[in-house]
Amino acid sequence: MKPFRIDRRALLRGAGGIAIGLPFLEVMTPLERRARAAASPPRRFLVFFSPDGGIHENWIPTGTETSFTLSRILAPLEAHKQRLVILDGVENKVGGYSARPGDDHMKGMGTALTGIGLLEGTTQGGAGDPAGLAGGISVDQAIASSIGTSTKFKSLELGVQAGSSGTVWGYTAYAGANQPLPPDNNPSSVFTRVFASVGADAGAIARKQAERKSVLDAVQQSYTKLNPRLGAADRAKLDEHLTNIRDLETRLTAVGAGGATCSKPADPGKLDYKSNASFPMVGKLQTDLLMMALACDLTRVGTLQWEQSVGNVRFTWVDPAITRGHHDLSHDGDGVADTIEQLTKINVWFSQQLAYLLDSLQKAKEADGTSMLDNTLVIWINELARGNAHSHDKMPYVLAGGAGGALRTGRFLTYKRASHNDLLVSCLNLMGVAGTTFGDPAFCTGPLANL
Repeated sequence: MKPFRIDRRALLRGAGGIAIGLPFLEVMTPLERRARAAASPPRRFLVFFSPDGGIHENWIPTGTETSFTLSRILAPLEAHKQRLVILDGVENKVGGYSARPGDDHMKGMGTALTGIGLLEGTTQGGAGDPAGLAGGISVDQAIASSIGTSTKFKSLELGVQAGSSGTVWGYTAYAGANQPLPPDNNPSSVFTRVFASVGADAGAIARKQAERKSVLDAVQQSYTKLNPRLGAADRAKLDEHLTNIRDLETRLTAVGAGGATCSKPADPGKLDYKSNASFPMVGKLQTDLLMMALACDLTRVGTLQWEQSVGNVRFTWVDPAITRGHHDLSHDGDGVADTIEQLTKINVWFSQQLAYLLDSLQKAKEADGTSMLDNTLVIWINELARGNAHSHDKMPYVLAGGAGGALRTGRFLTYKRASHNDLLVSCLNLMGVAGTTFGDPAFCTGPLANL
């Protein structure tokens, strides 16, 4: 009997032209490739960005390389301690010492993932010469060019009140010099673009949403025919795929329960994703969307950008006493104890959001029994070390995940002014991409030692 196989572009189809793309299943590959795929789950790379610097004394762990205690800010990551590598003493030298134009926020943002100075331009920051955008490709895109060529999306750039009308403050990802990849801040548009537009025009999707009819209901007959022909692993993966879509449909169309208001309540696709109060809810939706895209192998590279450089969100849900914007707070002196406490709480909250992402990756299982976290490299970055100093030394970098076994985790590493360009080289190498330099070679010495 001829082995059963499905084309990778196969869809679950229903009446009215509705269709849903399938996750990547074992039966979509030739038999000789299935064993290799099961033995080697894909590696994935994620960037988690938060802005305006940190509070080093409340961030740095205590102890030795392998026996350490997480700080107050990093304490929410305790459950994943053995899947972390915490880096102290890494400096964004190209951001701090580059002769290129821009202020410290601009340089820190534009070089965070590119490792190269800014182009000349017309955007005037708080100091320095006017600047343009980043001068080169970002490391996530260099990685995507290697591991993202076979997925529907080479990469996904998601934001939570990120972006800044074409200025360098708004972007972490770049396809090349002067080629930013704007983060999509709207969960509804992410959902439609990534999951819900196959086989239907935008008008049909809008009508379906307005009628509160799930696309899953429309393809039930197709699913019923396909399901018995799949193996146990594929059935479980497809069921999880469809369950996640159902969950997202429910949550995106019931935004009132999430504490946010819709500009048009009758149209559940319209979320008030720009309001200060919606920041936590939108962040959770974006995290879940990115997770599902990874789990369905629609992409293997993503960025989740919380705010933007000089982001001024008011974190009132963290503490009602926080009534000033994040960037405004970050300029207070170290002697203002109330501000240091508020900034610490904000960074604890960001740590909690990273923990939620890592929890989701840990719970998602691969075909070989490992978790997605085992095969993913996550890097938490910032454009500054400390906001009031606009500094780039002692940057608060955290790595998480196993990178497919390439990263030795459960460690706290201390460096003496190591270059963050070398950290970017290490990210390339951990993802299986060869190279000894990245960005400006003047700030590279090779992969970061002992990583």
